[in-house]
Amino acid sequence: MGSNDGSSRGTDPLTGVADRAWFLGRLDDAAASGRKAGVVLVDLDGFAVVNDVLGYVAGDRILTAVGQLLRDTAGEGDTVGRLGGDQFGVLAEGAALDELAERITAALASPVQADGRPVAARASIGVAHAARGDGGTDLLSKADVALRTAKASGRGRPVHYESAMKTRFLDQAALLDGLHEAVGGGQMELVYQPIVRLGDGTLTGLEALARWRHPVRGPIMPGDFIPVAERSGLIVPLGRWMLAEVCREQADDWPDTYVNTSAHQLREPGFAETVTNRLVIEVTEDALQDESATAALRVVRDRGVRVALDDFGAGRASLPALASAPIDVVKVHGSMTGQVLTSPRHAAVAGAVAELAAELGIVAIAKAVESAAQAERLHELGYQQGMGFHYAVPQPAAAIPLFLANEVVHVI
Repeated sequence: MGSNDGSSRGTDPLTGVADRAWFLGRLDDAAASGRKAGVVLVDLDGFAVVNDVLGYVAGDRILTAVGQLLRDTAGEGDTVGRLGGDQFGVLAEGAALDELAERITAALASPVQADGRPVAARASIGVAHAARGDGGTDLLSKADVALRTAKASGRGRPVHYESAMKTRFLDQAALLDGLHEAVGGGQMELVYQPIVRLGDGTLTGLEALARWRHPVRGPIMPGDFIPVAERSGLIVPLGRWMLAEVCREQADDWPDTYVNTSAHQLREPGFAETVTNRLVIEVTEDALQDESATAALRVVRDRGVRVALDDFGAGRASLPALASAPIDVVKVHGSMTGQVLTSPRHAAVAGAVAELAAELGIVAIAKAVESAAQAERLHELGYQQGMGFHYAVPQPAAAIPLFLANEVVHVI
């Protein structure tokens, strides 16, 4: 059983484990002694929601239960401490951290009891071993980097510190600092990916895409900064900026413009009032799994605005899900459309999606169209519209009149 290691003044009054000061003191002592030591950091996922739904009294009881669970799971002589809020640490000296982390993960897989009711206490876990020359602060910092990596990579599992993580963490921190300034500081811009009719290449729509022109680093792609915006909450002001900028740039003769919208943004009060019926709100599967976001989509559709599900086939959504989803358009991921020339199985699945969408009155758009032969095959499978580099790379607003004047899109 793990030890509190200390008198009452070194004990967290709520949970009965070591308090932060005592834990950090033990950490410094272990590092200074040169003994083999390591830290497991445990941070409860979504605990703020637990407090909001069940109340703070129930939240405190969950924290107490988790503290006891960690003491029961830790080894003899290990120090369990509460570092603040819903974060705990376990200092293990001479123990196999891998096994300890796995035991903690397994123990947390079962609900804890709060007021006689079972409550899931899911957690992200960061693990770090002390290296030669590490002080207590160094070791805790490594475990914290591992913990943040665990939260970013799916949660619910332990992640062990690697030196490359610190570089990535610092890079992500720098991106976050820069993104705060970029959203309101004129560093963001929009480009537009044409959507065309597969039969003749006529422009039928545009997808708005954000680009970040960093003053020092140059262009930063969405795959690098969108995840940072999602985790930090900056996706909401970024989404507001995108909607406003599309409405500012959109000319009267433009076709419908698709705008990526996060579940966070959909939950914002009054979102539906910010959208015009010349826009198509584009969401991912995550938004459809969020009740509040889905409710907002229904309000948007009631106002005459169409909704598109993006990247169908990349996640867990199944064909029957299309029947109940509040959508008008489904954009099929390149993993499904990209192999229709080489894989009969992929062609069959892609065709089934197009056929079902047509039966449901949903427009199916094939993504990642990269050749004339692929476009022709997708058209044979039932797709009426598509988009991809075969037709054009994303273009600034100033290039859209060229597409409209030429009617047929093909600019690489």
